[in-house]
Amino acid sequence: MATEKAETDRIPITLSLATIGFMERLVRQGTHGTSVPGVARTLIEEGIRNAIKDGLLAIRDTSRNNHHD
Repeated sequence: MATEKAETDRIPITLSLATIGFMERLVRQGTHGTSVPGVARTLIEEGIRNAIKDGLLAIRDTSRNNHHD
């Protein structure tokens, strides 16, 4: 796992109060992270991994069409 923080663009997201409340309960449980952003990262990563595994997400090879070297 990388030890350096990646330089990335960040964008804010909007979540419903009910979703934030649910994530706050998960923080208190300590099962998915120690902060609401940490819980969100965990759930997003798990969701993406499951979607890839289930074939819902795939990367198409577009290297023939895009020449960004």
